Amino acid sequence: MPQLTTTAYSDITDHLAEHAPTARPLEAIAAVLDADYHSVWLDRLTIWHAWTTPDDDTWHLEHYTAAEALDVLHQQLDGAGVFDRTAAPSRYADPAEAHYLERDEEVMEEYYDIELAAEHDRLPADATPQEVDRRIQARITRARAEAARLASLRAHHVRATYGGTGDRGWKAAAARGLGITPVSLGAILADDEARAVKRREARTNGD
Repeated sequence: MPQLTTTAYSDITDHLAEHAPTARPLEAIAAVLDADYHSVWLDRLTIWHAWTTPDDDTWHLEHYTAAEALDVLHQQLDGAGVFDRTAAPSRYADPAEAHYLERDEEVMEEYYDIELAAEHDRLPADATPQEVDRRIQARITRARAEAARLASLRAHHVRATYGGTGDRGWKAAAARGLGITPVSLGAILADDEARAVKRREARTNGD
């Protein structure tokens, strides 16, 4: 729901000066969105977003919780390649992507500030740093569990598609079909088999 609609950008800044005097501009994120048409501010646990379009003189000012803003910003930043590049540092060796390095790091600093605001908003006002850290650790645990599940899905796809019945040569055929080396294919299957062994060992040890 827009908080303000105006043709004068100064009305936006005046509104923020009155209603959110401590709001901090997130200039790196705005640059990714296109700073000619977007401005973003972090105000403690909320986000202000002013936007317009190239063919319209009207500015819209919207106010979100940090969690609501993350849903929108994640999609935008992901589409711009920021997450993929920062998760794979070797990509900055490519001259075509090297110039993104400083901007990507600035964007992620601002994005992390929004993520922390969202975490604090989900906790009591007097939450300790340890409580925030425990929430982040829980997210890491869930992310690792999801990565393991997807790795098993990949192994299942290999077996289901290439008839992993133990017939001689099926693994070599699967590697060729997927365009990977036999060693890589073996690692996919071995990793999944290791998880299955650990599940059964855990049940045995628990009996």
